[in-house]
Amino acid sequence: MTQPLLELDRVSKSFPGQTRGTVVHAVESVSLAVASSETLALVGESGCGKSTTGRLALRLIEATAGHVRFDGADLTTLSPAAMRQQRRAMQIVFQDPYASLNPRLRVADIIAEPLQVHGLYRARGERADRIAELLGMVGLNAEHAARFPHQFSGGQRQRIGIARAIAVGPKLVVADEPVSALDVSVQSQVINLLQDLQEELGIAYLFIAHDLAVVRHIAHRVAVMYLGAIVETAGTESLFGAPHHPYTQALLSAAPIPKPGARQGRIVLGGDVPSPSRRPTGCHFHPRCPIAQAVCRTDPPPLRRVADGHSAACHFAAPFPLG
Repeated sequence: MTQPLLELDRVSKSFPGQTRGTVVHAVESVSLAVASSETLALVGESGCGKSTTGRLALRLIEATAGHVRFDGADLTTLSPAAMRQQRRAMQIVFQDPYASLNPRLRVADIIAEPLQVHGLYRARGERADRIAELLGMVGLNAEHAARFPHQFSGGQRQRIGIARAIAVGPKLVVADEPVSALDVSVQSQVINLLQDLQEELGIAYLFIAHDLAVVRHIAHRVAVMYLGAIVETAGTESLFGAPHHPYTQALLSAAPIPKPGARQGRIVLGGDVPSPSRRPTGCHFHPRCPIAQAVCRTDPPPLRRVADGHSAACHFAAPFPLG
């Protein structure tokens, strides 16, 4: 990869636990990079730290440790005024289209808000033209600008959220499970819209998801998270074709596929995901890992190269073809 657009360098985030003296390690020493016009998918079970990582990338929350670099600037060291200038180039699409739009505002005002914040299209006529253009880009009509969010379906609301995100011409959009709250019949439409916008505008996506079928369709590369840490990264076809980490293998073996019999038997993991406030020693996955050995209980495995463009954090990483 050439100079990445977004780079997280050993970023960590901890929160105070509910019990006095406890600490929740939401994100632990995460390093990843997203190139211009690329889609990097971040996948894992619920509660593994995906959304927290997305917010750390945008500096919506402050990192406990590490650095976030965007377009050559270290976001973790920027003043509030300098950070405000950067925000035009980095936007977010939220998971819940019913909660992310202000129900008291009309669609025109929702989309116009980032334009006003960044001082774009000051003339009313120019702003109205820009709003109509954005609505057309996401598959809505100009007359929709006068309506309120409650007058739209979930898929239409998410389109409005996407229009708001691209209004200021960002280079990067963090898409935080943008289709998980939508009907299956609508999900493909929104995914296709995101791909069309990427092709037209050159946007890079940090695409947070747990639906592996969606990830395989949209992502160029995939990073797998477990208990706040990256355990495997690879190109999409490499990861889906021959995952190396036992956790990734289990995730993919559980995903439904349209060709029965094309995959080996499902890998069933024992136990539950440990609490991020009481993480296991060594490899955090070892209590559930089917191939764990003594070294896994004491030595954390580094994220190391296991194939061309493919890295895994496992002492005994080996490819596991899944059909």
